[in-house]
Amino acid sequence: MDKLRIGIIGTGKIAEVLHVPNIVSSEYAEVVALSNPHEEKMKRLAKKYNLNVPMFTDYRELLKLREVDAVVIATPNALHAPVTVDALKAGKHVLVEKPMATTSEDALKMIETAKEVSRVLMVNHSQRFFPHHQKAKEIIDSGILGEIRLVKTMFGHPGPENWSPSAAWFFDKERAMFGALGDLGVHKVDLIRYLTGLEITECYAFTNTLEKNGTVEDIASAVMKLSNGALATLNVNWVTKGLEENYIAIYGKNGTMKVGYSDPNRIDLYLSKPVNFHGFIELQPLFTNEDPYWKTPIIDHFAKVCLGLEKPAVDPYDGYIAVKVVEKMVESSEKGRAMRVE
Repeated sequence: MDKLRIGIIGTGKIAEVLHVPNIVSSEYAEVVALSNPHEEKMKRLAKKYNLNVPMFTDYRELLKLREVDAVVIATPNALHAPVTVDALKAGKHVLVEKPMATTSEDALKMIETAKEVSRVLMVNHSQRFFPHHQKAKEIIDSGILGEIRLVKTMFGHPGPENWSPSAAWFFDKERAMFGALGDLGVHKVDLIRYLTGLEITECYAFTNTLEKNGTVEDIASAVMKLSNGALATLNVNWVTKGLEENYIAIYGKNGTMKVGYSDPNRIDLYLSKPVNFHGFIELQPLFTNEDPYWKTPIIDHFAKVCLGLEKPAVDPYDGYIAVKVVEKMVESSEKGRAMRVE
C-alpha cells in the first residue's frame, strides 16, 4: 500500500512529541521533508528520528516538492492561515494545529480554499481521539444520561514555557492572538460540541493576565448557553501549579458522567433509576512516564482520509466554530456583556 507522503512545516515541540513520531510509526504515512526557519531545530529533529529527508528554511520550497502529498502545519498560530492557504493552492492536503486560525474570517478562507482545490483540510482537535472521550461519546449517544442539562470543563497547567523551550511566541499577541483560550480553550469548546452534539449559542467570559509576562490572557472563565437551553462552563489557565487539570463533566436528566475528573484516564458514571448504577470505567492511558511521545490516531486517521480509506472525523467547520467561540469570549471579556455566537 502506498503511504501518504507528509512534509512537516514547523519542527517545534508539538512536532517532536506528537506529529513526527506518530508518522514514523504509521503504516499509512511517512515523513518526506521538513521546514523551519531555524535550521538547527530541523537537524535536531531529523537526528532524533533518523530522518534522511530534504530540509528547508522557507516552507514555500517544501511546497514545490512533487513528492509531498500533504503537510502538517505546526507553526505559531498567526502563520496557520497563510501557510495553509499556500499549501492547499500548491495541491497539498493539510493537517493544521489548533487553533486553525487567529480569526474566524481567516478560518473561512482556509475552508473555501480547500473546497476550491478539492483537498483535505483537517484541524488537530486531538481530544476527540482520546479513548476516554471516545467512550464518553458512546455513552452520551446511547441516551442513557438523558437530555444534557449542564457541562463543566477545565484545562489548566503551569504554562507552555514549562513544556517547550521555544514557547515565547505563545505570550505574544501578534504571533498567537489568543493565550490560554487559544492554547487550551479551543480543545474544550470543540469537545463540548463533539460530545453533546449541541451548538454554543451565547457566551459570557472573563479573561486576565495574572502571572505571565505577555500580551495575551493566562486565565479565562466563561459561561455558555447551548442550543437546547443547557449551560456549559469553561475554565482554562496557565497558572495551575502541580499536576495538569484536564477534565469534562456532563450532567444529564438521568445521570452524571465525569471524564478525567478523579483520574486522567477514568470515567466516573452515576445513573439514577431504573438503571441505578454508580461506578467507573478505566481506560488505557494515552501515555505513561515510559513513553517518549503521545500515541494518538490523528495521523493515521488523517492519512486514511487523504488516501480515501475513511471519512473525516473532524470537519474544518469544527475548527472554524472553535475559533469563532473563542473570539466571542474575548469580545465578551472586553465589552463586559454576553455575546451571541452566530
